Amino acid sequence: MKKPQQQNRYGIWIDKKQATIIKVTPDGKKDYIKVKSHVPFMERFRGESTAKTGLFGTTLSREKQIQGKQNNSVHHFIKEVVSNLDHANAILILGSGDTRFELQNAIHKSKSMNGVWVENRASQKLPIRSIESEMEKHFNLHFK
Repeated sequence: MKKPQQQNRYGIWIDKKQATIIKVTPDGKKDYIKVKSHVPFMERFRGESTAKTGLFGTTLSREKQIQGKQNNSVHHFIKEVVSNLDHANAILILGSGDTRFELQNAIHKSKSMNGVWVENRASQKLPIRSIESEMEKHFNLHFK
């Protein structure tokens, strides 16, 4: 007979620099996880008007390479955050910017997270205690 899986609830505050994950087990025990990203900061380019041309007249620019590197770093960061979510039945994602939408999409694409209830809300930077209170309010409304 298959063992029933633990049903954990998660609250996540995320931006491109770091993620704060709060895991609440069914018996009420809370675990805190901080995941730092290694995403390079966006560089500003001063008046780069010429780009080197490559084969068949294509242009090669440093800006595209740096943007691709940043996108890959964000994807690795999102994968690291998703790997910390085990046996979840409900996830509340808080944060600012596009990273929370990328996390939501990664959760929906993950086969191990099939059927997990996910809600995504915009918020400013919150300390851990505020994330806990948001989770308590939110999960008490939806899961009684």
